[in-house]
Amino acid sequence: MNGQLTEHPLAELIHDIFTNRLTGTLRLEHDAVKTVIYCEAGQVVYAATNLRELRLGEYLTKRAVVSEEQIASLGKNLSDLALAAALGTIGAIDRGSVASLFSQQVTDLLSVVLLWTKGTWNFDERTRLGDPLRLKIDVVTLLLETARKLPPTFVSSRIHNLEESISPVTGMPDFGSVSPAEGFVLSRVDSPVPLGSLIALSGLPEAEALRTIYGLALSGFIEREHWPTVLSKSGDAVRVSKAPVTVQKVVEPEPVAPTPEETEESEARDLEDLFRRLEVASTHYEVLNVDTQAEPREIKTSYYALARRYHPDRFHLQAGTAHHMRIEAAFAKIAQAYVTLSDSALRRSYDTKLKALEKMRKVAQDAPKARVDQTQNVLHNMSSKNSVTDDLERAEAFYQEGFAALEQGQTQTAITNLAAAARICPKDARFRAYYGRALSAREETRRLAETEMHAAIKLEPGNTAYRVMLAELYCDLGFFLRAEAEVKRVLSTEPNNPAVRKLMLRLEAAHPPSEKV
Repeated sequence: MNGQLTEHPLAELIHDIFTNRLTGTLRLEHDAVKTVIYCEAGQVVYAATNLRELRLGEYLTKRAVVSEEQIASLGKNLSDLALAAALGTIGAIDRGSVASLFSQQVTDLLSVVLLWTKGTWNFDERTRLGDPLRLKIDVVTLLLETARKLPPTFVSSRIHNLEESISPVTGMPDFGSVSPAEGFVLSRVDSPVPLGSLIALSGLPEAEALRTIYGLALSGFIEREHWPTVLSKSGDAVRVSKAPVTVQKVVEPEPVAPTPEETEESEARDLEDLFRRLEVASTHYEVLNVDTQAEPREIKTSYYALARRYHPDRFHLQAGTAHHMRIEAAFAKIAQAYVTLSDSALRRSYDTKLKALEKMRKVAQDAPKARVDQTQNVLHNMSSKNSVTDDLERAEAFYQEGFAALEQGQTQTAITNLAAAARICPKDARFRAYYGRALSAREETRRLAETEMHAAIKLEPGNTAYRVMLAELYCDLGFFLRAEAEVKRVLSTEPNNPAVRKLMLRLEAAHPPSEKV
Protein backbone atom coordinates (compact mmCIF):
# COMPACT_ATOMS: atom_id res chain seq x y z
CA MET A 1 0.00 0.00 0.00
CA ASN A 2 1.45 3.40 -0.92
CA GLY A 3 0.46 7.01 -1.44
CA GLN A 4 1.27 10.69 -1.03
CA LEU A 5 1.67 12.43 2.34
CA THR A 6 -0.34 15.35 0.98
CA GLU A 7 -3.36 13.02 0.89
CA HIS A 8 -2.54 10.92 3.95
CA PRO A 9 -0.10 12.70 6.31
CA LEU A 10 2.25 10.61 8.42
CA ALA A 11 0.52 11.59 11.66
CA GLU A 12 -2.76 10.13 10.35
CA LEU A 13 -0.99 6.99 9.12
CA ILE A 14 0.51 6.47 12.59
CA HIS A 15 -2.95 7.07 14.08
CA ASP A 16 -4.34 4.39 11.75
CA ILE A 17 -1.60 1.93 12.74
CA PHE A 18 -2.00 2.72 16.44
CA THR A 19 -5.83 2.53 16.43
CA ASN A 20 -6.05 -0.68 14.39
CA ARG A 21 -3.05 -2.39 16.02
CA LEU A 22 -1.30 -2.99 12.70
CA THR A 23 2.06 -4.67 12.21
CA GLY A 24 4.40 -3.79 9.35
CA THR A 25 6.98 -1.36 8.02
CA LEU A 26 6.24 2.19 6.92
CA ARG A 27 8.77 3.75 4.51
CA LEU A 28 8.80 7.48 3.80
CA GLU A 29 10.68 9.73 1.39
CA HIS A 30 10.74 13.52 1.35
CA ASP A 31 13.32 15.68 -0.49
CA ALA A 32 15.85 12.80 -0.63
CA VAL A 33 15.40 12.12 3.08
CA LYS A 34 14.39 8.52 3.69
CA THR A 35 12.90 7.15 6.89
CA VAL A 36 11.68 3.71 7.89
CA ILE A 37 9.34 3.07 10.83
CA TYR A 38 8.77 -0.42 12.23
CA CYS A 39 5.45 -1.16 13.96
CA GLU A 40 4.17 -4.17 15.88
CA ALA A 41 0.60 -4.52 17.16
CA GLY A 42 0.08 -0.79 16.66
CA GLN A 43 3.20 0.26 18.57
CA VAL A 44 6.26 1.93 17.04
CA VAL A 45 9.19 -0.31 18.02
CA TYR A 46 12.01 1.29 16.01
CA ALA A 47 12.75 3.93 13.35
CA ALA A 48 15.79 5.03 11.35
CA THR A 49 16.64 7.71 8.79
CA ASN A 50 19.39 8.75 6.40
CA LEU A 51 19.21 12.32 7.74
CA ARG A 52 22.68 12.78 9.21
CA GLU A 53 21.60 14.93 12.17
CA LEU A 54 19.34 12.13 13.38
CA ARG A 55 21.69 9.18 12.77
CA LEU A 56 22.94 7.45 15.90
CA GLY A 57 26.59 8.45 15.44
CA GLU A 58 25.80 12.16 15.15
CA TYR A 59 23.29 11.86 17.97
CA LEU A 60 25.83 10.28 20.35
CA THR A 61 28.74 12.61 19.55
CA LYS A 62 26.65 15.76 20.03
CA ARG A 63 25.68 14.49 23.47
CA ALA A 64 29.30 13.57 24.24
CA VAL A 65 28.36 9.93 24.85
CA VAL A 66 31.16 8.78 22.53
CA SER A 67 33.87 10.60 20.56
CA GLU A 68 34.06 11.04 16.79
CA GLU A 69 37.35 9.11 16.84
CA GLN A 70 35.69 6.09 18.44
CA ILE A 71 32.97 6.06 15.79
CA ALA A 72 35.45 6.58 12.93
CA SER A 73 37.54 3.63 14.15
CA LEU A 74 34.60 1.29 13.58
CA GLY A 75 34.36 2.02 9.85
CA LYS A 76 31.94 3.87 7.57
CA ASN A 77 28.37 3.26 6.45
CA LEU A 78 27.32 1.24 9.46
CA SER A 79 23.60 1.16 10.18
CA ASP A 80 22.52 2.54 13.53
CA LEU A 81 21.83 -0.94 14.86
CA ALA A 82 25.23 -2.20 13.67
CA LEU A 83 26.94 0.86 15.13
CA ALA A 84 25.27 0.31 18.51
CA ALA A 85 26.39 -3.33 18.50
CA ALA A 86 29.96 -2.36 17.60
CA LEU A 87 30.14 0.34 20.28
CA GLY A 88 28.87 -2.16 22.81
CA THR A 89 31.51 -4.67 21.77
CA ILE A 90 34.39 -2.23 22.38
CA GLY A 91 32.81 -1.05 25.63
CA ALA A 92 32.18 2.50 24.44
CA ILE A 93 28.57 2.34 25.62
CA ASP A 94 26.91 0.16 28.18
CA ARG A 95 24.59 -2.44 26.66
CA GLY A 96 22.00 -1.58 29.27
CA SER A 97 21.90 2.01 28.01
CA VAL A 98 21.37 1.11 24.35
CA ALA A 99 17.56 0.92 24.56
CA SER A 100 17.35 4.23 26.43
CA LEU A 101 19.60 5.98 23.89
CA PHE A 102 17.66 4.53 20.97
CA SER A 103 14.33 5.57 22.53
CA GLN A 104 15.51 9.18 22.80
CA GLN A 105 16.88 9.15 19.26
CA VAL A 106 13.76 7.58 17.72
CA THR A 107 11.46 9.95 19.63
CA ASP A 108 13.41 12.94 18.30
CA LEU A 109 13.35 11.45 14.80
CA LEU A 110 9.60 10.92 14.88
CA SER A 111 9.04 14.44 16.22
CA VAL A 112 10.61 15.73 13.00
CA VAL A 113 9.10 13.40 10.39
CA LEU A 114 5.58 13.52 11.88
CA LEU A 115 5.44 17.14 10.70
CA TRP A 116 5.97 16.08 7.09
CA THR A 117 2.95 16.92 4.94
CA LYS A 118 4.66 16.24 1.60
CA GLY A 119 6.44 13.21 0.20
CA THR A 120 5.62 9.55 -0.44
CA TRP A 121 4.85 6.62 1.83
CA ASN A 122 4.71 2.84 1.51
CA PHE A 123 3.33 0.37 4.05
CA ASP A 124 4.19 -3.34 3.92
CA GLU A 125 2.86 -5.73 6.56
CA ARG A 126 5.27 -8.46 5.39
CA THR A 127 8.46 -6.63 6.36
CA ARG A 128 9.43 -6.86 10.03
CA LEU A 129 12.31 -5.64 12.19
CA GLY A 130 15.01 -8.33 12.14
CA ASP A 131 16.91 -7.08 15.19
CA PRO A 132 15.70 -8.24 18.64
CA LEU A 133 15.66 -4.62 19.83
CA ARG A 134 12.14 -3.38 20.64
CA LEU A 135 11.57 0.18 21.92
CA LYS A 136 8.64 1.64 23.86
CA ILE A 137 7.69 4.92 22.21
CA ASP A 138 4.99 7.21 23.64
CA VAL A 139 2.93 7.52 20.46
CA VAL A 140 0.03 9.33 22.18
CA THR A 141 2.21 12.21 23.36
CA LEU A 142 3.98 12.39 20.00
CA LEU A 143 0.69 12.71 18.11
CA LEU A 144 -0.60 15.37 20.51
CA GLU A 145 2.61 17.39 20.20
CA THR A 146 2.51 17.03 16.41
CA ALA A 147 -0.99 18.52 16.22
CA ARG A 148 0.12 21.44 18.40
CA LYS A 149 2.87 22.27 15.88
CA LEU A 150 1.03 21.74 12.59
CA PRO A 151 0.04 24.92 10.68
CA PRO A 152 -3.61 25.92 11.32
CA THR A 153 -4.25 26.03 7.57
CA PHE A 154 -3.13 22.41 7.23
CA VAL A 155 -5.30 21.28 10.15
CA SER A 156 -8.31 23.07 8.66
CA SER A 157 -7.72 21.25 5.35
CA ARG A 158 -8.08 17.91 7.17
CA ILE A 159 -11.55 18.76 8.57
CA HIS A 160 -14.28 19.64 6.11
CA ASN A 161 -17.66 19.08 7.75
CA LEU A 162 -18.72 21.07 10.82
CA GLU A 163 -21.71 18.71 11.20
CA GLU A 164 -19.34 15.77 11.69
CA SER A 165 -20.02 14.01 14.99
CA ILE A 166 -17.31 13.95 17.68
CA SER A 167 -17.76 11.17 20.24
CA PRO A 168 -16.13 10.05 23.50
CA VAL A 169 -14.14 6.81 23.52
CA THR A 170 -13.84 4.02 26.05
CA GLY A 171 -10.49 3.08 27.49
CA MET A 172 -8.91 6.36 26.42
CA PRO A 173 -5.14 6.98 26.83
CA ASP A 174 -3.62 8.43 30.00
CA PHE A 175 -4.51 12.08 30.65
CA GLY A 176 -0.93 12.91 31.69
CA SER A 177 0.02 14.34 28.28
CA VAL A 178 -3.11 16.51 27.88
CA SER A 179 -2.78 20.30 28.20
CA PRO A 180 -5.35 22.36 30.17
CA ALA A 181 -6.95 23.62 26.93
CA GLU A 182 -7.17 20.08 25.54
CA GLY A 183 -8.59 18.81 28.83
CA PHE A 184 -11.18 21.59 28.79
CA VAL A 185 -12.35 20.62 25.29
CA LEU A 186 -12.29 16.94 26.25
CA SER A 187 -14.56 17.61 29.23
CA ARG A 188 -17.23 18.84 26.76
CA VAL A 189 -17.38 15.51 24.92
CA ASP A 190 -19.46 13.33 27.24
CA SER A 191 -21.75 12.27 24.37
CA PRO A 192 -21.68 12.65 20.55
CA VAL A 193 -21.63 16.34 19.63
CA PRO A 194 -21.43 18.08 16.21
CA LEU A 195 -18.00 19.52 15.49
CA GLY A 196 -19.38 23.04 15.06
CA SER A 197 -21.07 22.90 18.47
CA LEU A 198 -17.88 21.63 20.11
CA ILE A 199 -15.92 24.54 18.63
CA ALA A 200 -18.47 26.94 20.13
CA LEU A 201 -18.39 25.18 23.52
CA SER A 202 -14.59 25.27 23.62
CA GLY A 203 -14.49 29.07 23.90
CA LEU A 204 -11.33 29.04 21.72
CA PRO A 205 -10.79 30.85 18.42
CA GLU A 206 -11.95 28.56 15.61
CA ALA A 207 -8.47 27.78 14.26
CA GLU A 208 -7.16 26.91 17.72
CA ALA A 209 -10.27 24.87 18.53
CA LEU A 210 -9.87 22.86 15.30
CA ARG A 211 -6.22 22.21 16.06
CA THR A 212 -7.08 21.05 19.60
CA ILE A 213 -9.91 18.78 18.44
CA TYR A 214 -7.74 17.38 15.63
CA GLY A 215 -4.97 16.58 18.13
CA LEU A 216 -7.34 14.84 20.54
CA ALA A 217 -8.77 12.76 17.70
CA LEU A 218 -5.31 12.03 16.31
CA SER A 219 -4.09 10.69 19.67
CA GLY A 220 -7.19 8.63 20.41
CA PHE A 221 -8.91 10.69 23.13
CA ILE A 222 -12.03 11.31 21.02
CA GLU A 223 -13.46 9.74 17.90
CA ARG A 224 -14.32 11.49 14.64
CA GLU A 225 -17.28 10.31 12.60
CA HIS A 226 -15.42 10.75 9.30
CA TRP A 227 -11.79 9.96 10.01
CA PRO A 228 -9.84 9.81 6.71
CA THR A 229 -8.27 6.37 7.27
CA VAL A 230 -6.52 4.38 4.58
CA LEU A 231 -4.49 1.51 6.06
CA SER A 232 -7.38 0.04 8.03
CA LYS A 233 -9.35 -0.29 4.78
CA SER A 234 -6.52 -1.82 2.83
CA GLY A 235 -6.44 -5.48 1.98
CA ASP A 236 -2.65 -5.26 2.23
CA ALA A 237 -2.69 -3.88 5.75
CA VAL A 238 -3.47 -6.82 7.99
CA ARG A 239 -4.50 -6.46 11.63
CA VAL A 240 -2.69 -8.44 14.31
CA SER A 241 -3.41 -12.10 13.72
CA LYS A 242 -5.45 -14.04 16.26
CA ALA A 243 -6.14 -17.74 16.68
CA PRO A 244 -9.23 -18.81 14.69
CA VAL A 245 -12.29 -19.24 16.87
CA THR A 246 -15.60 -20.82 15.88
CA VAL A 247 -18.45 -18.77 17.28
CA GLN A 248 -22.14 -19.53 16.95
CA LYS A 249 -23.94 -16.43 15.78
CA VAL A 250 -26.55 -15.22 18.23
CA VAL A 251 -29.09 -12.64 17.19
CA GLU A 252 -29.61 -10.25 20.09
CA PRO A 253 -32.45 -7.76 20.37
CA GLU A 254 -31.64 -4.15 19.56
CA PRO A 255 -30.85 -2.20 22.74
CA VAL A 256 -33.58 0.22 23.71
CA ALA A 257 -32.29 3.78 24.05
CA PRO A 258 -33.28 5.47 27.32
CA THR A 259 -35.98 8.11 27.08
CA PRO A 260 -35.09 11.75 27.85
CA GLU A 261 -36.99 11.40 31.13
CA GLU A 262 -34.95 8.32 32.10
CA THR A 263 -31.70 10.06 31.16
CA GLU A 264 -32.66 13.10 33.22
CA GLU A 265 -33.55 10.94 36.23
CA SER A 266 -30.28 9.02 35.95
CA GLU A 267 -28.30 12.26 35.75
CA ALA A 268 -30.14 13.67 38.77
CA ARG A 269 -29.31 10.54 40.81
CA ASP A 270 -25.71 10.76 39.67
CA LEU A 271 -25.48 14.37 40.85
CA GLU A 272 -27.04 13.54 44.22
CA ASP A 273 -24.46 10.77 44.67
CA LEU A 274 -21.73 13.31 43.95
CA PHE A 275 -23.17 15.84 46.42
CA ARG A 276 -23.37 13.18 49.17
CA ARG A 277 -19.81 12.01 48.51
CA LEU A 278 -18.41 15.53 48.63
CA GLU A 279 -20.28 16.31 51.85
CA VAL A 280 -18.41 13.57 53.71
CA ALA A 281 -15.07 14.09 51.93
CA SER A 282 -12.63 15.54 54.43
CA THR A 283 -9.55 15.83 52.20
CA HIS A 284 -8.74 16.82 48.64
CA TYR A 285 -7.79 13.19 47.98
CA GLU A 286 -11.27 12.04 48.95
CA VAL A 287 -12.81 14.76 46.78
CA LEU A 288 -10.96 13.44 43.71
CA ASN A 289 -11.42 9.84 44.89
CA VAL A 290 -7.71 9.02 44.69
CA ASP A 291 -5.19 7.55 47.11
CA THR A 292 -2.88 9.82 49.11
CA GLN A 293 0.05 8.29 47.21
CA ALA A 294 -1.55 8.82 43.81
CA GLU A 295 0.76 9.77 40.95
CA PRO A 296 0.22 13.16 39.19
CA ARG A 297 -1.21 11.37 36.15
CA GLU A 298 -3.80 9.57 38.31
CA ILE A 299 -4.84 12.90 39.83
CA LYS A 300 -5.13 14.50 36.39
CA THR A 301 -7.09 11.55 35.00
CA SER A 302 -9.54 11.61 37.93
CA TYR A 303 -10.07 15.36 37.63
CA TYR A 304 -10.79 15.29 33.91
CA ALA A 305 -13.14 12.33 34.34
CA LEU A 306 -15.09 14.35 36.92
CA ALA A 307 -14.95 17.48 34.73
CA ARG A 308 -16.49 15.59 31.81
CA ARG A 309 -19.45 14.59 33.96
CA TYR A 310 -19.98 17.49 36.35
CA HIS A 311 -18.60 20.70 34.86
CA PRO A 312 -21.24 23.46 35.40
CA ASP A 313 -21.20 24.32 31.69
CA ARG A 314 -22.85 20.96 30.98
CA PHE A 315 -25.88 22.22 32.89
CA HIS A 316 -25.98 25.70 31.36
CA LEU A 317 -29.74 25.42 30.73
CA GLN A 318 -30.21 25.55 34.51
CA ALA A 319 -27.98 28.64 34.93
CA GLY A 320 -29.23 30.99 37.64
CA THR A 321 -31.15 28.29 39.54
CA ALA A 322 -30.35 27.08 43.05
CA HIS A 323 -29.57 23.63 41.63
CA HIS A 324 -27.00 25.09 39.22
CA MET A 325 -25.37 27.02 42.07
CA ARG A 326 -25.11 23.75 43.99
CA ILE A 327 -23.40 22.14 40.98
CA GLU A 328 -21.00 25.11 40.73
CA ALA A 329 -20.16 24.81 44.43
CA ALA A 330 -19.51 21.08 44.07
CA PHE A 331 -17.29 21.56 41.04
CA ALA A 332 -15.48 24.42 42.79
CA LYS A 333 -14.50 21.91 45.47
CA ILE A 334 -13.30 19.48 42.79
CA ALA A 335 -11.34 22.21 40.98
CA GLN A 336 -9.69 23.37 44.21
CA ALA A 337 -8.67 19.81 45.06
CA TYR A 338 -7.11 19.45 41.62
CA VAL A 339 -5.32 22.81 41.78
CA THR A 340 -3.77 21.87 45.14
CA LEU A 341 -2.82 18.27 44.35
CA SER A 342 -1.56 18.91 40.81
CA ASP A 343 0.97 21.50 42.02
CA SER A 344 3.89 19.76 43.73
CA ALA A 345 4.62 22.64 46.13
CA LEU A 346 0.97 23.11 47.13
CA ARG A 347 0.57 19.37 47.55
CA ARG A 348 3.58 19.13 49.88
CA SER A 349 2.23 21.98 51.98
CA TYR A 350 -1.21 20.39 52.08
CA ASP A 351 0.20 16.97 53.04
CA THR A 352 2.14 18.61 55.86
CA LYS A 353 -1.09 20.13 57.22
CA LEU A 354 -2.85 16.76 57.04
CA LYS A 355 -0.02 15.06 58.93
CA ALA A 356 -0.05 17.77 61.60
CA LEU A 357 -3.79 17.39 62.10
CA GLU A 358 -3.53 13.61 62.24
CA LYS A 359 -0.74 13.84 64.82
CA MET A 360 -2.80 16.18 67.00
CA ARG A 361 -5.80 13.84 66.79
CA LYS A 362 -3.65 10.92 67.91
CA VAL A 363 -2.36 12.98 70.84
CA ALA A 364 -5.92 13.83 71.76
CA GLN A 365 -6.93 10.16 71.77
CA ASP A 366 -3.98 9.05 73.94
CA ALA A 367 -3.88 11.99 76.38
CA PRO A 368 -5.62 12.29 79.82
CA LYS A 369 -9.04 14.01 79.93
CA ALA A 370 -7.81 17.49 80.83
CA ARG A 371 -5.23 17.35 78.08
CA VAL A 372 -7.81 16.01 75.63
CA ASP A 373 -9.93 19.12 76.10
CA GLN A 374 -6.90 21.35 75.60
CA THR A 375 -5.78 19.43 72.50
CA GLN A 376 -9.29 19.47 71.02
CA ASN A 377 -9.29 23.27 71.34
CA VAL A 378 -5.97 23.43 69.51
CA LEU A 379 -7.34 21.12 66.82
CA HIS A 380 -10.41 23.29 66.45
CA ASN A 381 -8.26 26.39 66.05
CA MET A 382 -6.01 24.65 63.53
CA SER A 383 -9.00 23.44 61.53
CA SER A 384 -10.47 26.93 61.50
CA LYS A 385 -7.20 28.42 60.29
CA ASN A 386 -6.81 25.70 57.68
CA SER A 387 -10.38 26.28 56.55
CA VAL A 388 -9.67 29.97 56.03
CA THR A 389 -6.40 29.19 54.27
CA ASP A 390 -8.07 26.61 52.05
CA ASP A 391 -10.80 29.12 51.14
CA LEU A 392 -8.20 31.71 50.18
CA GLU A 393 -6.25 29.19 48.11
CA ARG A 394 -9.45 27.96 46.48
CA ALA A 395 -10.57 31.48 45.60
CA GLU A 396 -7.13 32.35 44.24
CA ALA A 397 -7.13 29.21 42.09
CA PHE A 398 -10.53 30.11 40.64
CA TYR A 399 -9.35 33.67 40.02
CA GLN A 400 -6.22 32.50 38.18
CA GLU A 401 -8.21 30.07 36.00
CA GLY A 402 -10.88 32.68 35.34
CA PHE A 403 -8.37 35.40 34.50
CA ALA A 404 -6.56 33.07 32.06
CA ALA A 405 -9.88 32.15 30.41
CA LEU A 406 -10.78 35.84 30.13
CA GLU A 407 -7.47 36.57 28.39
CA GLN A 408 -8.15 33.72 25.92
CA GLY A 409 -11.68 34.92 25.17
CA GLN A 410 -13.35 31.98 26.96
CA THR A 411 -16.11 34.14 28.44
CA GLN A 412 -18.33 31.49 30.02
CA THR A 413 -15.39 29.75 31.69
CA ALA A 414 -14.14 33.12 32.95
CA ILE A 415 -17.55 34.02 34.38
CA THR A 416 -17.93 30.64 36.10
CA ASN A 417 -14.51 30.72 37.77
CA LEU A 418 -14.44 34.43 38.66
CA ALA A 419 -17.96 34.17 40.09
CA ALA A 420 -16.76 31.33 42.33
CA ALA A 421 -13.78 33.41 43.50
CA ALA A 422 -16.02 36.41 44.25
CA ARG A 423 -18.47 34.25 46.20
CA ILE A 424 -15.73 32.74 48.36
CA CYS A 425 -13.97 36.06 49.05
CA PRO A 426 -16.49 38.87 48.39
CA LYS A 427 -14.17 41.47 49.95
CA ASP A 428 -11.31 40.89 47.53
CA ALA A 429 -11.49 43.77 45.05
CA ARG A 430 -9.62 41.87 42.33
CA PHE A 431 -12.18 39.08 42.24
CA ARG A 432 -15.11 41.51 42.07
CA ALA A 433 -13.49 43.72 39.42
CA TYR A 434 -12.51 40.94 37.04
CA TYR A 435 -15.81 39.13 37.59
CA GLY A 436 -17.40 42.39 36.44
CA ARG A 437 -15.07 42.55 33.46
CA ALA A 438 -16.06 39.01 32.43
CA LEU A 439 -19.75 39.91 32.77
CA SER A 440 -19.19 43.01 30.63
CA ALA A 441 -18.18 40.80 27.69
CA ARG A 442 -21.84 39.83 27.24
CA GLU A 443 -24.49 42.36 26.43
CA GLU A 444 -27.14 40.70 28.59
CA THR A 445 -24.95 40.82 31.74
CA ARG A 446 -23.38 44.28 31.41
CA ARG A 447 -25.61 45.90 34.01
CA LEU A 448 -24.59 43.18 36.49
CA ALA A 449 -20.99 43.99 35.59
CA GLU A 450 -21.52 47.58 36.73
CA THR A 451 -22.54 46.37 40.21
CA GLU A 452 -19.40 44.23 40.56
CA MET A 453 -17.09 47.02 39.40
CA HIS A 454 -18.66 49.50 41.81
CA ALA A 455 -18.11 46.96 44.61
CA ALA A 456 -14.43 46.65 43.64
CA ILE A 457 -13.97 50.44 43.59
CA LYS A 458 -15.63 50.73 46.99
CA LEU A 459 -13.17 48.16 48.37
CA GLU A 460 -10.16 49.86 46.71
CA PRO A 461 -11.06 53.48 45.87
CA GLY A 462 -7.54 54.33 44.80
CA ASN A 463 -7.20 51.57 42.19
CA THR A 464 -7.39 53.39 38.85
CA ALA A 465 -7.42 50.14 36.86
CA TYR A 466 -10.90 49.38 38.17
CA ARG A 467 -12.14 52.86 37.22
CA VAL A 468 -10.78 52.37 33.70
CA MET A 469 -12.73 49.09 33.48
CA LEU A 470 -15.87 50.92 34.61
CA ALA A 471 -15.32 53.69 32.06
CA GLU A 472 -14.92 51.10 29.29
CA LEU A 473 -18.14 49.45 30.42
CA TYR A 474 -19.98 52.81 30.31
CA CYS A 475 -18.72 53.31 26.75
CA ASP A 476 -20.09 49.88 25.78
CA LEU A 477 -23.44 50.79 27.36
CA GLY A 478 -23.48 54.18 25.61
CA PHE A 479 -23.25 56.14 28.88
CA PHE A 480 -20.56 58.51 27.61
CA LEU A 481 -20.95 61.23 30.26
CA ARG A 482 -20.42 58.67 33.00
CA ALA A 483 -17.41 57.31 31.14
CA GLU A 484 -15.95 60.83 30.91
CA ALA A 485 -16.46 61.33 34.64
CA GLU A 486 -14.47 58.16 35.41
CA VAL A 487 -11.78 59.20 32.94
CA LYS A 488 -11.37 62.57 34.69
CA ARG A 489 -11.03 60.83 38.08
CA VAL A 490 -8.21 58.68 36.73
CA LEU A 491 -6.45 61.60 35.02
CA SER A 492 -6.50 63.58 38.28
CA THR A 493 -4.10 61.03 39.80
CA GLU A 494 -2.50 59.46 36.72
CA PRO A 495 -2.40 62.03 33.89
CA ASN A 496 -0.26 59.75 31.69
CA ASN A 497 -2.27 56.57 32.12
CA PRO A 498 -2.01 54.91 28.63
CA ALA A 499 -5.32 53.01 28.96
CA VAL A 500 -7.17 56.26 29.69
CA ARG A 501 -5.51 58.04 26.75
CA LYS A 502 -6.76 55.28 24.47
CA LEU A 503 -10.22 55.53 25.98
CA MET A 504 -10.26 59.32 25.46
CA LEU A 505 -9.74 58.80 21.73
CA ARG A 506 -12.73 56.49 21.71
CA LEU A 507 -14.87 59.08 23.52
CA GLU A 508 -13.76 61.85 21.17
CA ALA A 509 -14.69 59.70 18.17
CA ALA A 510 -18.15 59.05 19.62
CA HIS A 511 -19.09 62.76 20.09
CA PRO A 512 -22.31 61.93 21.92
CA PRO A 513 -24.84 64.76 22.00
CA SER A 514 -26.14 63.51 25.35
CA GLU A 515 -25.95 60.51 27.60
CA LYS A 516 -28.30 57.68 26.84
CA VAL A 517 -30.18 56.72 29.96
